[in-house]
Amino acid sequence: MTGTVFALVLLSSVLHASWNFAARKVEGNLVVMWLVPAVVGIVLAPFALWLAYQSPTPVITSSTGNAYIVASAVVHALYYLFLAHTYQYGEISVVYPVARGSGIAATALLGWMLLGETISSLGAAGVAAVSAGILSMSVPALRQHRNRRGIMLALCVGATIVTYSIVDKKGVEFVKPVVYLCIVELLTAALMFPYVYRKCRTELVATAKRYWRYGLGIGIFAAISYLLILYAFTMGPVGYIVACREISVAFGAFLGIVILKERLTVAKSIAIVLIVIGLVLVKIA
Repeated sequence: MTGTVFALVLLSSVLHASWNFAARKVEGNLVVMWLVPAVVGIVLAPFALWLAYQSPTPVITSSTGNAYIVASAVVHALYYLFLAHTYQYGEISVVYPVARGSGIAATALLGWMLLGETISSLGAAGVAAVSAGILSMSVPALRQHRNRRGIMLALCVGATIVTYSIVDKKGVEFVKPVVYLCIVELLTAALMFPYVYRKCRTELVATAKRYWRYGLGIGIFAAISYLLILYAFTMGPVGYIVACREISVAFGAFLGIVILKERLTVAKSIAIVLIVIGLVLVKIA
């Protein structure tokens, strides 16, 4: 992995852990999670329109790009909904690593099978180490009913991450990343709205007024974070990028332990060490 791609992914990871920490603070409030893709789309809209106006070539180079946009929006809608429910259960230092890391090996495998990407033995060892470290965090939590439910939901989040990573890796081949993310997130918000309205109809406006700062901040951080990943997708293998991005789980665990006063267990300590080792292997692969 090149230094440029590694730097993009590292910055994205810090931003991603930060906005997930904010989401956990509001316990995955469904209205806030709906505001996130809406804010991302609105923030990116001026840049997408400017890019479309200035670009000498079409920003969507094929109708295939439209199909990837729709597919990505559907999966992202499920991602945000699962994530909202996940943060109603369990600690961020447990469910966040499981959600982020449960699909690392699967993403690398699908990248090899579907996209023809190659993974060296050193890179495979790194992906395996990151996966083992992240999943090991979930073992103690499985003994607790509340955390068990959170982990099941986190695994659903992980499944959506695998899916949209593969979809988006292909999608940015046909659509410029800024335009791609803008349309995907606006469509995601539109798809989520009926469910959010049905669940939160009576408090929708009041909650939006109360937590709009969270929605705005999370949306901006999420926009920059994933835009960096989309650009990284244009320059490197999806398996390595997704694995490397999971340094965010160490940041997430740190924020949960230091600020939310969650316990630092032996399992968490070992897991973080494995993740760091795996990232080093991926970087030098």
